[in-house]
Amino acid sequence: MELLMHAMCRATVELPTPVIAWMIATAHPLFQPWRALVRRPDLTDQQAWECLWRDDALIKSARKIPGKWTANATSEQLSDTVSLYLSRPDVPAGRITLLRTRLDPDQLHRLDLLRHVTELGGTDLVCQEIVAEPPPGSTRDEHVGPRELALIERYRRAAAELAAERESTTRYVVDQIVREDGLIARASKARSLDQVAQVRTLRACLFGRGSVAARPEDADFNTAIYLLELGRTASTGHDDPGLGEVLSALRPILRAFINPGYTAPRSPVTNRLLVFGEAGAAPLGSSISAEEGDYLYRRFGSSVSKYEALGKISGQNRDEPLRELCNRVEAAERLPARQPAATRR
Repeated sequence: MELLMHAMCRATVELPTPVIAWMIATAHPLFQPWRALVRRPDLTDQQAWECLWRDDALIKSARKIPGKWTANATSEQLSDTVSLYLSRPDVPAGRITLLRTRLDPDQLHRLDLLRHVTELGGTDLVCQEIVAEPPPGSTRDEHVGPRELALIERYRRAAAELAAERESTTRYVVDQIVREDGLIARASKARSLDQVAQVRTLRACLFGRGSVAARPEDADFNTAIYLLELGRTASTGHDDPGLGEVLSALRPILRAFINPGYTAPRSPVTNRLLVFGEAGAAPLGSSISAEEGDYLYRRFGSSVSKYEALGKISGQNRDEPLRELCNRVEAAERLPARQPAATRR
């Protein structure tokens, strides 16, 4: 079910209201699909707020309850989670105050929250409500003045500078990689440099300065293992525009050095890289998540029962192409309508 949620949460099309309601009730807050779901524009603010608190999982991570549980999430972790909701463009006034009634104030620091919200492009309203809170130990009431507004701008500037620094480092690393001749030399160079955006690093290794990917015979075992490590990280992040092309070029190299039939049990991420392909033609979770979500919507539309049926059978049929699983779901839904006629005959 989690693979199905990954696909649906990242679909680029606007999803019907019944499907959104089902996803909110199904995507558990502690799993990664929820992080994409809460930022979807087709959720109302109230739906996103309820999604944030579903099953009280966030509260249990943040609030200390004597005799029951202790807080198991740091302020940094909580800020990273809560900011996914707070950075939405439609967050109404008063959410920060309401947030504080649910969380232990000692577990969520306002500056950690401000940093994450500004990195995600939060609105002026949310940022001002965060800085309006008095600092720990202060006797002042909530207030927004020149100092607080300057603090917001300082954090926004720091976020912009950090993004520019990451981009500059990535460009430098990619330039150093593509200077080398041959896949083995490029991968060796990449291994010696800073770890930056994995998709762009992979592309630099596989394509160099050209538009044609390296072949399996251009690699060796150590190079293939290093590319596998890059691919594992790249494929579990957000869908980069160039991810599909890069993973399609990586697949034949990995299959040449990792025997799919006799290698010891592997993680689902490694298996995904070995069979990566077009949405529908590859197993669920082995294509670009957004493209899988769009494909499923074209097949099932607003039929929640079909998504539920697919979620039930996908776990036991991980190796079957997604198209075949969808065919089975649709055939099963048509079956009851044919049975009465068969009985009459």
